[in-house]
Amino acid sequence: MAFKLFWFLIVFVSSQGNCEKIIQDLTWSFGNDTIYWPGQRPFNFTKQQTVAESKYMYSVNEFCAAEHGGTHFDAPYHFYQNGLKVSEIDGFRLFGKGALVNLTDESEKLGRNVRLTVAHLQDWESKNGPFENGTILLVAFGRSKLWTNRSQYLDLEGESLNFPGISNEAAQWIVDKGTFYGVGLDTPSIDPGNTTDYFVHTLFAKNSLYNLENVKLLDYLPDKGFEIIAAPMKIEDGTGAPTRIFAILNN
Repeated sequence: MAFKLFWFLIVFVSSQGNCEKIIQDLTWSFGNDTIYWPGQRPFNFTKQQTVAESKYMYSVNEFCAAEHGGTHFDAPYHFYQNGLKVSEIDGFRLFGKGALVNLTDESEKLGRNVRLTVAHLQDWESKNGPFENGTILLVAFGRSKLWTNRSQYLDLEGESLNFPGISNEAAQWIVDKGTFYGVGLDTPSIDPGNTTDYFVHTLFAKNSLYNLENVKLLDYLPDKGFEIIAAPMKIEDGTGAPTRIFAILNN
């Protein structure tokens, strides 16, 4: 599977012309310290074995983990029982035009209270033109720098979560626009941490949009002019899956 993905990347990049490309990996590695949603089974190597024979040696691991942790994919079925499951998502929807709304500076000032608003999306269009058909939208709140501290990343107060997310109005605007395949954030959820109704999850799911959560957004990305590849593990009947995400930029 890894070889097939690598080969596809070579073909994909080559097909974009002769200009040199930069590939950014927007994925956190999976391991025993990977952050999972509270109450979900975290990633754990249940078996790690190395066998040495006279002519060769091999290593093999076994692991167990919940679907929704680390850098992962939410299928519409996650919040809509008539929605598509992970294995049912059309492949072409996993490759899209990248767009970034960067709210890092605003988050530095307002912290957990920041929400992606309609004004942010309209401002992006006023600077960059309309969002293209087949866009995968990324929203950066500057939370990736907190990844190594679970309590800060989840913005915990006791059992309460308080990280930023998408406002209900912005979610409706995204759906009404009709140009997006999915939306990804550098937070544990597209809804704000203190949500009580998961409005954004439910609205996106009912409109066949997928979510990318815990996206690793540490390196510079422009507002537009890049491609996104989102490759979830193809889990049959999956509500979500660990996902490798790449941004492909012109140098």
